[in-house]
Amino acid sequence: MKKTITFLMLCLSMVAGSLQAQEIDESFLFVDEDGEIIEHGSTIVRDVVEMGGDGREFINSGLYVFNMEGTANDFIKVHYSIERIDNGSFQICFPITCNTQEQVGVYETAAGQLMMDLQDLQSEWFPVADGVCLVNVSLEILEKTGSFPNFSYVHKADGPAITLKFIKGDEPGPGPVIVDVNGDGEINIADINALIDIILNATYQASADVNQDGEVNIADVNSVIDLILK
Repeated sequence: MKKTITFLMLCLSMVAGSLQAQEIDESFLFVDEDGEIIEHGSTIVRDVVEMGGDGREFINSGLYVFNMEGTANDFIKVHYSIERIDNGSFQICFPITCNTQEQVGVYETAAGQLMMDLQDLQSEWFPVADGVCLVNVSLEILEKTGSFPNFSYVHKADGPAITLKFIKGDEPGPGPVIVDVNGDGEINIADINALIDIILNATYQASADVNQDGEVNIADVNSVIDLILK
């Protein structure tokens, strides 16, 4: 038992150290409609339902991308993963094309430059009934190399990542505590490893939110350790 506890504590120490070492490039930042910077790792809740010109209801993220110190050679790609979408569809437009999805999954936009220093990252949930839509959004900075027609985009840095939570109607109450993170039917060290991967990738996964607080962090790892030790 002592060896098990020591190993688990070592896992926690490694996670904490890796999180501190993780570097996020802040050449481009997420800001809200008031120009306030949205910190990396933040969760934004949106619940104001509007009516579009096509007669459909939508909830706008109010999300913008701001060029802090990017260069003329910098291109941006937006990565996003839909963790939960109770109904309707999620749309994101960048730089000039729009992607629409109706199911959970991992997606990305095309690479493009900001049209100006501050650009609306048009992203909305179009609900057809009450529910929740949860989307993780992150920026990747790319550098264009070569010239037309032989050019390519090379990864330069990872930008900030945030979570968008759209709510229509009353927010569902907390569900039962989820501890089988990897879904293999057992609760063991493999679930801790799965949690570590999710934390290091700065993503949100519903099954990893063990303590049901809307975030995935060290507190969830502690919860799993407590359950294993018991």
